[in-house]
This record gives sequence, structure tokens and C-alpha cells, in this order.
Amino acid sequence: MDIRFIDPVPSVLEEVKNATGKDIEFIPRETLPTFAMIKMARENMPAHIMYYKPKHDEVINHLIVHECGHVLRTFQCPANQRLIPYSDKQIKQAVLAEIRQDIIALNGTLSAEQIAHLLNIWHDGLIRQLINYPPDIMIEKWIFDRFPALRPLQLQSLNKQLAEALVGLSEPVIRMTPPRILNTSNVMNYTFFRILGFYVGQNFIKQYSSSPCINKGKELADLTEKEYSDDHRGDNLMIDRWAAFLNLTHWFAWRGFEDVPPGYGKM
Repeated sequence: MDIRFIDPVPSVLEEVKNATGKDIEFIPRETLPTFAMIKMARENMPAHIMYYKPKHDEVINHLIVHECGHVLRTFQCPANQRLIPYSDKQIKQAVLAEIRQDIIALNGTLSAEQIAHLLNIWHDGLIRQLINYPPDIMIEKWIFDRFPALRPLQLQSLNKQLAEALVGLSEPVIRMTPPRILNTSNVMNYTFFRILGFYVGQNFIKQYSSSPCINKGKELADLTEKEYSDDHRGDNLMIDRWAAFLNLTHWFAWRGFEDVPPGYGKM
């Protein structure tokens, strides 16, 4: 393995092992969209799997600790209360029926296959934000409070994430994306960076000053700060609150942590 761990990464890896009874196996994967991503071990898996990009920089240490935070939050919950969100073909077909006209309105010449392809991209993107942002907020707060040595890398990582989010304010994306999809995404981005910016002492939201997402984003941020229970069950309750607020409740469903597709544990 070619990752140079800095403190406190080794101790966090050990904490995961103690909390879950399983090590983390590091597997290089060139095609990852980020430097590191974990696959949490289920009962029949010998280890958690941390995929990582062979070409990375020191920021990977922050991302590894962040991914470990997801594991720790999940395994601190009793096994019979662990839930994970998912989507399937039936759910996506219902979503397609709901927003098909919005997609056609952008370009009436799109084929059925092209519409389905765009829907898949937008649906997956929104659900990724919805199910990750609430726990990510709490994990980043945990990192900031508990591991001051990681703060410079954390700031680099958050600024990179912010740059990617700000693409949603660009004219090409505005022209290409149905307003409902774009506005919902921007509300979640604004909420995430508003909460964390205030927490870590950074102004992440100045470029949202003229965005129409601000009012709803402030409302969602206020709801999140006031009502969050800081644990796995609280994560899932807040995901449901965000989904209700954003009218995305029917865009995903919940299932048991161990109820995963065949082959989940294979690399």
C-alpha cells in the first residue's frame, strides 16, 4: 500500500477495528471519483474494504478518517436498528413518470433512451446528496473537534467539494438541467456548506448570494441544526426530514443493513 498515513489516521483505523471486530483492507482502484471510498463489511465479510486512488495527495488522510466516521456511526447502533437507503428500477420508473415532462421541456427531441439516461444521472446525484449530506455534516464536525491536526487537510477537502458544488450555479448547467432538479441540488449544497462554514469559521456560501436556493437552504439548515440527534438513527431520521422538506421521500426507500445484493462483498 502506498498511502502515507499521518496522525491520527492509524489510531482511527484501530478504533474501527475495535468497534466492529474487523480490519480495513485497502484496495487500489484507479476509477474512483474521489481519493478514498469505503465499503462497510457485512456479517459474512472478513473486513471492510477501503478503495483508494493510487494517485492521490495528503488530503486522502482526511477522507479516510471521514469514511471511518461512517463506519463508526453505523456500528455504534444496535445491529437490528441499522438501516441503509437504496433505490431500484421500480422507484426510478416512478420518478421518471413524475419528471419526464420537465426533461422533455428542455429538449423535445430526446429519445426515450436519452431521457432515461439523464434521469438516471440526476436521480443518482440527488439521492447521493440526500443520503450523504446529513451524516457528512456530523462527521465533519466530529473531525474538526476531535482531530485538530487534520483541519488544514479538511479545509482543502471541503474547498474541493465546494468547487464541484458551485458548478451547479453555472450557466451551462442551468440551461441543461430541469429547474426542480437543479434547485433541489443547490438547496442541499447551500445547506451543507452553510452549516459547516459557520462551524469551521469559513465563508463557503458567498457565491450563493444571488442564488434562488438561499431561503429554502437557510430553512433547511435551521431545521438540521435544531433537530439533529447525533447518531446513526439520527442520521436516518434527518435524511427523512430532508427528503420530506425537498419532496424526495418517494425517490428512495430503506432496508436492513445486512439486506444487500448478492456479490456485495466481492471486490
